[in-house]
Amino acid sequence: MSEFRLQVGNVEIIALSDMNCVYPTPLAELWPTVPPEAWQIYREQYPDTFEDGLMRLEIGCYLVRSQGLTVLIDSGYGPGPIDYVGGLRGQLMNDLASKKVQPEDIDLVFLSHLHLDHVGWNTTEQAGTLVPTFPRARYMAHQADLDHFRKPEVQALARYSYMGRLVEPLVNLGVFDSVEGDTDLSDELKAIHTPGHTPGHMSILVSSAGQHALIQGDVLIHPAQVTEDSWCPLFDEDFELATETRRKILDQVEADGITVVSCHFPAPGLGRVLRYEGRRYWQVGL
Repeated sequence: MSEFRLQVGNVEIIALSDMNCVYPTPLAELWPTVPPEAWQIYREQYPDTFEDGLMRLEIGCYLVRSQGLTVLIDSGYGPGPIDYVGGLRGQLMNDLASKKVQPEDIDLVFLSHLHLDHVGWNTTEQAGTLVPTFPRARYMAHQADLDHFRKPEVQALARYSYMGRLVEPLVNLGVFDSVEGDTDLSDELKAIHTPGHTPGHMSILVSSAGQHALIQGDVLIHPAQVTEDSWCPLFDEDFELATETRRKILDQVEADGITVVSCHFPAPGLGRVLRYEGRRYWQVGL
């Protein structure tokens, strides 16, 4: 698999890919407040994010090394096959192996939120028992997400049945840490609460030797949202709060010139937010 490494001061960020998939939900349903014709300009700007009238999404994860700590940010869709994206199987473990990273090398699995495409490799079945895929790691997410996805009315929806396989076993084994606000993972890595996509959604601010990057999770899932910051995908749990958070993050990264890392943008998901004629745009690369 391809190799991409970003150096932010003394912090190393390695892009990983679990899969790249065509999401089968029509655009009008996937983006319920966006007129289909409004996408035309963005089809031209970002052609590799569309296919036959549907949206193509990268399912990316990131390996971060900071001050002796090795952090895996999100764990993709998992081994699959994932039926609703064409039966694809996740490639995260193969990608880690290609970079000579073993499961036991991971100290922390940081989950930006608890949607399936971010927790899929959390556990592995061994002799009929679910065990942590990363045997030495602590797993971490925001308590608000744990509370939300445990609600009976949420659990009653079939699409959230994965919690019993991919999250609750970690809690029961005592390897899951929940946080309730901004949290320092190291002197160079700060987890910040960026709610709206889910109640406990978090991003990672990397700050080292005067350089900065933001691994923004699903605050934005498509580059068009840099310009159209009120556009919310169906996945956003709270459209109003998601928009408020998105605007706050875009203001910050634009004002401070922060490199942005985005797991659902075309790999490796690296770019900056620039302004032209009064509007923001996504610029790929540094």
